[in-house]
Amino acid sequence: MKKILLLAAVVGFAFTSCKKDGDQNATAPATETTEQAVTPEEAPAETAPEAKEELGNVTYTIASKLVDCTGVGPMKCMQIKEDGDKDWTLFYDSIGGFNYEEGYEYVVEVKREKVENPPADASSIKYTLVKEVSKTKK
Repeated sequence: MKKILLLAAVVGFAFTSCKKDGDQNATAPATETTEQAVTPEEAPAETAPEAKEELGNVTYTIASKLVDCTGVGPMKCMQIKEDGDKDWTLFYDSIGGFNYEEGYEYVVEVKREKVENPPADASSIKYTLVKEVSKTKK
């Protein structure tokens, strides 16, 4: 009997809590929306590093050891520096045509190209080796 009463209460609550399209909630206060102009200084900064970088060729220094990182799951990542950078950055992608060998520090020229309609879990940039500038035993 208690189960039937509980079921009836749940069904009754479900029907009373639903509202039809076009119904106005009489207890909610009316709000007025105004649009405000946003200056470039106030606009939110882009967070995706891929959106900031220019495409084309770039020179990377690649560290001599892979490090643990987490992409879709735990993995090993290269550490890279672009020209002028002081700090290493994790590189989650691969460079087409480049065969990394641990124990060597590389300087490579890489071509970056935009990928049209990439899969949701993939990069929107394709990296391809242009030339290996140097390979130094570390």
